[in-house]
Amino acid sequence: MKDINLNIVATSGGATTVYVPVRDRGIVVDLKAATNKNVSAADTIDIQRGSTSVNKITVGSSNTSAGTVLTGTRDASNSELVFDPSSASSGVNVMKVVVSALSSASTVVSLAIQYDEMAIT
Repeated sequence: MKDINLNIVATSGGATTVYVPVRDRGIVVDLKAATNKNVSAADTIDIQRGSTSVNKITVGSSNTSAGTVLTGTRDASNSELVFDPSSASSGVNVMKVVVSALSSASTVVSLAIQYDEMAIT
């Protein structure tokens, strides 16, 4: 099991997308995030393989204060999709992190991703 920690500066004008190369075959088993500014209801942070969601945070029905730990939900159908650094297929050798357009400009989104390189299918 590996822990990947990442900080992203997200914008308010549109979604922010960051690509994170993977070093080993594996799956994302857990996602947590915190921000330095308030986030609004329905804001999202999504880890994808290609364009397919594997773990996603959706802020609840009300605004959430800065510093609150948000927890992702594994996709019921796609949480076991394997990332592979040696794959020639686009999107399989990187984690695509998509942060929705946030209401506050220059919001720092700190991610804690738990990655299991032993859970290979």
